[in-house]
Amino acid sequence: MEKSDLAGNAVTFLHDENYLAGFQAPVLGADGWLNVDGRERVSLSGEWAFAIDIFDTGFRQRWYAYQPGSIPRAHDWNPFDAQTCMLPAVWNLHQPELFHYEGGAWYCRTISDCRENGSDRLFLRIGAANYCTRIFLDGVFLGRHMGGSTPFCVELSAHMSGSGTLMLHVENKRDPNRLPSHHFDWFNYGGPHREIALFAVPQEHIRDFFLRYNDGTILLDVETTLGLGEATLEIPELGIVANVAIADGRGRARIEALPQLWSPEAPRLFDFTLRAGADVVQDRVGFRTLDTSQNRVLLNGQPVFLRGCCVHEDDIELGRVTSQEDIRRRFRHARELGANFLRLAHYPHHEDVARIADEEGVMLWEEIPAYWSVNFEDADTRADARNQLAELIRRDRNRASVILWGLANETADTPPRNTFLGDLAGMARALDPSRLLGAACLFNQETLTIEDRLSAAIDVVGLNEYFGWYDDNVSDLRRIIDQYALGKPLVISETGCDVVAGHSGHEGDANSEAFGRRYYEDQIAAVKGHANVAGFVPWLLYDFRSARRQNAAQRGWNRKGLIAEDKVTYKGVFNVVAAFYRRCMNKDGLGG
Repeated sequence: MEKSDLAGNAVTFLHDENYLAGFQAPVLGADGWLNVDGRERVSLSGEWAFAIDIFDTGFRQRWYAYQPGSIPRAHDWNPFDAQTCMLPAVWNLHQPELFHYEGGAWYCRTISDCRENGSDRLFLRIGAANYCTRIFLDGVFLGRHMGGSTPFCVELSAHMSGSGTLMLHVENKRDPNRLPSHHFDWFNYGGPHREIALFAVPQEHIRDFFLRYNDGTILLDVETTLGLGEATLEIPELGIVANVAIADGRGRARIEALPQLWSPEAPRLFDFTLRAGADVVQDRVGFRTLDTSQNRVLLNGQPVFLRGCCVHEDDIELGRVTSQEDIRRRFRHARELGANFLRLAHYPHHEDVARIADEEGVMLWEEIPAYWSVNFEDADTRADARNQLAELIRRDRNRASVILWGLANETADTPPRNTFLGDLAGMARALDPSRLLGAACLFNQETLTIEDRLSAAIDVVGLNEYFGWYDDNVSDLRRIIDQYALGKPLVISETGCDVVAGHSGHEGDANSEAFGRRYYEDQIAAVKGHANVAGFVPWLLYDFRSARRQNAAQRGWNRKGLIAEDKVTYKGVFNVVAAFYRRCMNKDGLGG
């Protein structure tokens, strides 16, 4: 019978099916938010001990309590003498046999206390890990985070002195009560796929801030750990030095100013410094206004046609892991296409995307994965969705490039859905009243009208349509557009067809380059110049992995990219869309 000093005998750990009961709380999320923009960090990227754990043996045998020199003689994993991996990473591409693995894995490394001042506080921040992450330091369970694409923090101050053993357990099991649910159309990568770092901050520090512009006024909201006190905002180029009174940890200021406004044509950014007590944060911000008028999106009071493209965060070699070089390549291709707008599908992408979009002058639609079938009646699912949206908004609401928060994609119009998403809409507007809300809504396939009741809660109505591909009659697209009467901007939020790069054939051959060119020519003919259409967003920039795509042309890839999965090979459809966008820019800018 198996036995260890840590886990007891087999009766204790082999037959205990309640082994996760002690690892459900505390829950880590937006309530513990620490804004790290402009802060110094100690990166934990690099080599970590690694082991998959199909049967959750690590919880049963208490691997999280292992310390150097205390490993049981009959052990199943020794984190101090184990195989390693480099983080950030996805385990699916670490070894061929893990490609489709869905389950749990452990990561371990020694960390050192980076606080120079003994009164400072120490935080661990994980940029994203898919999907459920549990954190242990020297055997102490510190919390659990749900959601695979947003950052979260946990404080280490009381548990750290000198150095310690940090362990992460990450699992990516598909579950009908998660977001996304168990059925979705992208690859289910697992692991900590974004940066992990330590942050030392003063005892009294800035938790969060929100800078935006409206009608001749810069507005600042500050959250701090100060009970009473004062924060100071400096924007040298605007001659601004403004003091903000802090009471109960919060402060608000309204500052008269007329900055040059951010736009895709002139992506103007301003350096600023924010101080509170001994804490100092420095960053860059752009100012602009957003609104709608009937069927148009207004940027800085002027109508703008959203010349867009969808993009997944996927790479043939790195999976969900990205880099500055990879992100800038996306924007280079977007500029070549003539795009001024990207829809980041269907989950929060890396935070550097919005930061670089600010510099590049590209507007963004960012969204959470409330996608297809969601358990809208489950309280835990709603809490998960609220937290993912709150973490996304807190992370990127200071980025001028983000113009729209996406609430959902192709979800069925039911009373539970509408209550669920109505709650999300209310929370989003409370956290950020300066941006538009949108969603990809459903349409009535018999009457060809958009009747989705979600449209009442949002500002921009997205239409995902594939007339000429999944639906044969492309003329039905024109009927939907002609009949559209919701009085809100309508954006073609997805359209496309699977094209195999280099596949020759005539226009009737599905998956051929010629078929793709004809498909987009028909789409463009239906939407160009139409007063009801505020944007056109092809699906999508690059081919990406999807395990549900298994026909002869796809082989595990969605082939609707304008560029192949190598991110080098252009398809003919790229040139068709680029020509349309050039006409839009050379004409009135509102859809050609």
